[in-house]
Parts: sequence; structure tokens; C-alpha cells
Amino acid sequence: MKIKVTVSFAVLFLFCFTYIYAADFKYSAGIVNEGDKKYKAVRLTAHVYNNISENMSDLAILDKQNEQVPYFINSFIESEIETKRAYELKQINSFIKDDYYYYDYTLKTPVTEDVAATSIGVHTGNTGFAKKVELLGSYDNINWEKVQEDTLYNVDGSSRLEISFDGTKKYTCYRFRIFNNLEKVEFTSVSLNYNNVIQKRDYFIETISPEYAVEEQGNVTVVRVKGLKNLRLNNITVKTDSIFKRNVTFNNAAYKMLYYLEFKNIRYKDLTIPLDFQRVEADDAEIKIENNDDKPIKITGIEVEYTVYELVFEDSKAGGYFLKYGNEELKTPKSYDISNYKEQILNEGYDKLNLTINKTQNSSVSPKTSTVNYKLIFNITILMVAVIMGVIILKKLKK
Repeated sequence: MKIKVTVSFAVLFLFCFTYIYAADFKYSAGIVNEGDKKYKAVRLTAHVYNNISENMSDLAILDKQNEQVPYFINSFIESEIETKRAYELKQINSFIKDDYYYYDYTLKTPVTEDVAATSIGVHTGNTGFAKKVELLGSYDNINWEKVQEDTLYNVDGSSRLEISFDGTKKYTCYRFRIFNNLEKVEFTSVSLNYNNVIQKRDYFIETISPEYAVEEQGNVTVVRVKGLKNLRLNNITVKTDSIFKRNVTFNNAAYKMLYYLEFKNIRYKDLTIPLDFQRVEADDAEIKIENNDDKPIKITGIEVEYTVYELVFEDSKAGGYFLKYGNEELKTPKSYDISNYKEQILNEGYDKLNLTINKTQNSSVSPKTSTVNYKLIFNITILMVAVIMGVIILKKLKK
């Protein structure tokens, strides 16, 4: 009995191994390797998106030796926007009270907008001092609020003459409160400073003009748009020269009133529906235009803007590469070590490579130029070996 179970498992393993190995990608695209940078990136096309799973688990990059190449997925470049402003202050008051020296300042040139500041800086001719300073703020030079405490110093060539705020302040008047100012430290000039750095993400955007078909259903015009499956849609635009203002929906999820009007030879139009990265699951999507009792408008085109991803990988100097995709058996997205240091790679930069896609291809062969299907031969061989082994083992069991 034990022998029979062992044989069963052995045969089952061979068949499972054969099935797993036979699993293959439907499509293969060439990657033209150019440039001299260490890292490369290839941007996915609409055709790739249309033929992969939602989580992009069935994507693989192979070199010419059919070895898988590690990659990570990226959809944007990050940049910094730095804003700097400075407002000069003038002294409007100074006095001594209970061993504290007070210096009051306000804007030298009044402004109409909010005076946002992230620090206050001073200049002085005094040296050899280190003073604890309490800074207060006011909007009217009457009611004062504590901003924060800090230390200003100028000793032996080392100085710290700027107080950085713990947040953005919008006071128009500032008061310095200094205890026991025996050195009589005074400021020759004072300025409010605003310095803000914003991290900006610029997503990779592509625009396509997909195929579509128009059909009238009662008082509704239905536009069936093809080739949008799995695209992360930013917006979709209806192109027309017809004069109209009507309710339009996209895939029963996004709604907007679109219009194309003309008055006094001036054209007013809004023909775009924002979609906020909406993803289409089916092969086709529908635009529905409510005509009510009016004639249908004439559609001259559809334009789609979507966010696109790039696969970034290290060049092994192996020459060209291949992108393989479209395999329903692969459910788990790839996870490579290269993703752990992708920030450094993005800062270093990479060459952008192009895909060469044969849209009619249904690939079950190796991306090499050879026309011999070695995988099929291997699978048949394994199957034959499994059958022969099964027959031999069964004969021995009968004996």
C-alpha cells in the first residue's frame, strides 16, 4: 500500500511539474537597449496594460540568455519646489523693564497679503555675546503672543543670528525680550524670512486616441470605447463640433455636464470628464450622452489620458532585452531586492528604452530567434518518461 501511494505521488508530481513548466506568456516585446547609464527603464504601453492582470504580476524582463532581470515599478519623478521670500523690518520701539531689554519691530514696507514667515534673522555689530531671547508676535503692536524662546550668539567667530520657527507664523510685528543685556546688544537690521520646500510628483502621462463605436439607444448616445482595460485613467475627452450642453456619464461611474457653445464668435467648451485614476476592468468602456428630445451630436474622436508605469532595471551589458507578459497563472507580483534602493536609482537617473511590440503575437516560444520549440519538446519528453516509469512500476507491483 505504501508503495502504491509513493508511486501515485511520484506520477502526480511529474504531471504537475510538466503543467507548471508549460505555463508561458502570451506576448513578448523587444526592448531596444540604448544609452550608457547603469540603469534602464522601459515604459509600458496601452497594449501591455490591456493584456496583463490588474496587479501586474505577469510581467517579466528577460535578457538574451533567457535569464530573468530584476526590476521595480515606477510611475513618477519627484522634484522639489523651493519658495523664498524676505521682508525687511524696522525698529519702532525699545525700552527696559525689570532688567529686560525690549526691541519692537514691524514691516518696513506694508503688504496687503499675509506675511508668512518661517524664521527671523538679525544682523549686529556686537561680538562676544550669547543671549537667551524670548520672541513675541503681534498683529497690531498692542496684543502680544509668545512665539518661542531661543539663543542668539556671536562668539569667537561662531554665530547664530537666526531663529527658526516651529511652524509658519503670520505676525506683522515682532518683539525681542532679552534678559540682563549688559553688553547692550543691538541689531543693525532685522528681516523676516520665508523658506518652504514642497515635494512635487510629476506622474508619467500618455495620451491615446482609441477606437470607438457609436450607437443610438432611444434618446441616449452610447459610445463604446475600446482598448482601455487596466489603464489608470486621468480623464477622457469627447471630440465634436456640434453645439450642445448635455449630461454625460462614463462607465456609469463618472458624471459631468459637457458643452460646446458659441456666442458672438467666441467658443466655450468643456468636453473632458476627470476620472481620478479610475481603472476599467472590461475590454470596452461606455460613454453615455443624454440627448433628451434633441438630435444626437456628431462624435469626431475620443481622447484618453492615463498614468503610465515604467519598469526600471540594471543593465547587465547583455545586449537587448525582452518584455514578456500575459500569463493568467501568475498571481503574485514580483518582489526584487532592487526595489529596496530605488530612491538612489531614481536620483542617479536612467536611460529610457522603447518597446517593439507585435500586437498579433501569441507567444509560446522563447524570445530567441530560434524557431524550435524546446519547451514543447521538453514537456513531451517528461510526459513520456512519466508514462514509462508508471508502466514499469505497475509491472513490478503485480509481480
